[in-house]
Amino acid sequence: MSITGTSCHRGTASILGTLVFVGIIFTSFIPMMLLMNQADTLYDMRKHELGILDQERIDEEISFYAYPDSNDKIVLSIKNEGSTPVKIVNVWINDVEYPQNVNINSMETKILASLDVTLHDLTSYTVKVITENGNVFTSDAGTLYYSSSSAVGWYTPSLGICVHIDNLRGTYQIIIGTDPVQEYLTIENERGDIEKIFWVDFPGTYYVTIKKREGSDWVNVNPPYDDKPIDVLWPASKPITDVYVSGIFA
Repeated sequence: MSITGTSCHRGTASILGTLVFVGIIFTSFIPMMLLMNQADTLYDMRKHELGILDQERIDEEISFYAYPDSNDKIVLSIKNEGSTPVKIVNVWINDVEYPQNVNINSMETKILASLDVTLHDLTSYTVKVITENGNVFTSDAGTLYYSSSSAVGWYTPSLGICVHIDNLRGTYQIIIGTDPVQEYLTIENERGDIEKIFWVDFPGTYYVTIKKREGSDWVNVNPPYDDKPIDVLWPASKPITDVYVSGIFA
């Protein structure tokens, strides 16, 4: 037997074995590593996307109040108090769903179309708003009640005066009379308009003063509201009475 021939065959076999091993590495292990890296990349992307959604959900801040427009209709006034746009996708009144598709920009207020309600005697109605990010907000006006024995049907809504100021930079003073006097100040408000609801206990006449600081003085804005009588006339009109002024000195 030739020793040289045997060694040659063994060397060839070793080379072939090495080539097969390298082939296995290239055809299985490396693609597997690439697949794992791709999965890690997709995971990181998804994690980043979820982080963005979580931050958007945290940043969402809306306030709204619901009130009856007639015996079987409810109206919603919604303000986006946050710094990012909000999309309203649903309104729930008790267990009834009202799908929506309403976009509200930062510091913008929108009135939703009247929603039809099936009335039941001696029933309470809770109104909630759901955003596209899954946040749920409840009406600042609280629960509405309905009784067929009541002269107006609806009763015990929250009553208030909503002050709107087309904002120019400055400090504003809002005073609602009579008793107790409520005062609201804004300091160096530079972003968006001002909107503030003052809740009151009973229908009647209230006195509104709105001023803006000029130097060390408080000066009337336009139009002037200086102890001006404002009527909250529920049930003759909606429970929230709106007051509009500019940030310009009168």
